[in-house]
Amino acid sequence: MITQLLTDLMKVGISIGLGLFMGYERSQQQKPAGIRDVALVTLGATLFAIIGLSFIEPKNMDMTRLLYAPIIGIGFLGSGVILQNKNKIEGLTTAGLLWISVATGLLVGIGNYALAIVSALAVFLILKLKHITIKIEGNNNETKKHRNNKKN
Repeated sequence: MITQLLTDLMKVGISIGLGLFMGYERSQQQKPAGIRDVALVTLGATLFAIIGLSFIEPKNMDMTRLLYAPIIGIGFLGSGVILQNKNKIEGLTTAGLLWISVATGLLVGIGNYALAIVSALAVFLILKLKHITIKIEGNNNETKKHRNNKKN
């Protein structure tokens, strides 16, 4: 009993940590769902998985049904951060982050820590990729301007 409690508490801690890590970039960009939101979504998914594992007995229920709850529920949250402004749609990346946060939380909840950590790192790098791309494009534009100024 104590061992299970410690394992579950460890899962909660890992889940919160990964959620904070993944949500950091969105928070820095002042997006609708930031560090706290992602951490809460990840934690919620982990808790659903922990609850599901407590019903693992065949007589009780099919755990996969309980795992559907956070997957379906995140659709409502995700749709809330997607906005359309004139000809531009905003919030898709944040909605995607919330969606993958559920998957990461479920991975932690079922005890697949390695895949959860690798996924969180991949998410962080993917989110940072935009800033690297912008910086590279910005440097290319500055180089072109500098070359044009030298010609004149």
